[in-house]
Amino acid sequence: MPVLTYEPTWSTYEVAGATLTEAAQHVQQLPEAGQTHWMPNYHVQEWAGNTIKRVQVDVYVEVKMPHWSGYDAATPAERAEWDRFYAALQVHEEGHIQIVRTYTENADVMMEGLDEHAAAQKWQDNLSALKQASDQYDAGNHNGEDAGTVITPPDSDD
Repeated sequence: MPVLTYEPTWSTYEVAGATLTEAAQHVQQLPEAGQTHWMPNYHVQEWAGNTIKRVQVDVYVEVKMPHWSGYDAATPAERAEWDRFYAALQVHEEGHIQIVRTYTENADVMMEGLDEHAAAQKWQDNLSALKQASDQYDAGNHNGEDAGTVITPPDSDD
């Protein structure tokens, strides 16, 4: 009756820009700077007649984060601001991961004793609630902007 939550897979996508200002403009055009996707699935391990006795749930999470191609050539102030932004974005995405864990940690138990149709409906309802909680998390902090996921380039006069 276990739920196996695998360690999230973190990957990057390229953000172009010779300066932090250019990189920030690129990031601002995206729907979200970081993206967390979850892929939970289940399979019945044991039946008791027409009802589920034991379920295996596997939860996979993928996170995509930006990689600024101009980072190495940036000024120390630009790098410091990118690092600050990146750390805030990472914390925000970890919040999504925690929501996934919360909504899947007892997913096996919620399907026990149900027939195949009722279990599938319970599963879909739970995934819908997970999506809604994740959307509310984003709405509540403006996709992390309230927690610092906005890039503020240092003045070019510095």
